[in-house]
Amino acid sequence: MKLLRFITLNSWIILLPLASNAQVSRAYMLDEADSYFKAGRYWDAFFKYRECANLPEFEASSQISEQIKNSSHALYLTKKFKDYFALQRYAPAKENLLELVSMNPNDPNRGQIAHITLAQGTELQRLAMRQRTPAATADMLRKAMSYYYQAAKEGLMEESVLAIKQCEASIKEIKVPMEENTSPLPTMVETKQPSVSPQTTPPSVASPRKPVEVTINPAPKGN
Repeated sequence: MKLLRFITLNSWIILLPLASNAQVSRAYMLDEADSYFKAGRYWDAFFKYRECANLPEFEASSQISEQIKNSSHALYLTKKFKDYFALQRYAPAKENLLELVSMNPNDPNRGQIAHITLAQGTELQRLAMRQRTPAATADMLRKAMSYYYQAAKEGLMEESVLAIKQCEASIKEIKVPMEENTSPLPTMVETKQPSVSPQTTPPSVASPRKPVEVTINPAPKGN
């Protein structure tokens, strides 16, 4: 009898660490799924969340079920964004990307938002030169400027300031009265640079008839 109790007691001592390790391993699976999602690896996240959903302790978790749906929808949004992006259909590309970033603020494509906004402004600036009347040209240029101001807020400061100056110069060139601008030029963010003598004259402005060249980074390849 004593031998049986000794064996039973030792069996529990052995099994307890194993159960504890299993719980840690399963919790790690959920952390791994969350890490995949935050990194924009939605395909990996989808299947890892499904693995978690099959575990007894997660079967009733609404959070896991929700994340499975979110991963699937994020995959859809990523594909739509990249498809429209490749076709240079910037408005729907941006719409899908904004929704994606609202789901996952860490999405690796989030930096493309400002580039798309700048590209939208560039499109309007080019279209402005095809308008039949000076007034229509000026109106289109003002619309382009609104996108440039937005791009500046989103982080593309230098490119946006240059484009805004080009639009203003174009409006003056076609001799259309400039409307009072309630939005001053974006202020450059000062950064610490090696000591260099400051400029005494303002930088030259590129030809107002040539929109600023916009480089759109190719969308990263998805899973």
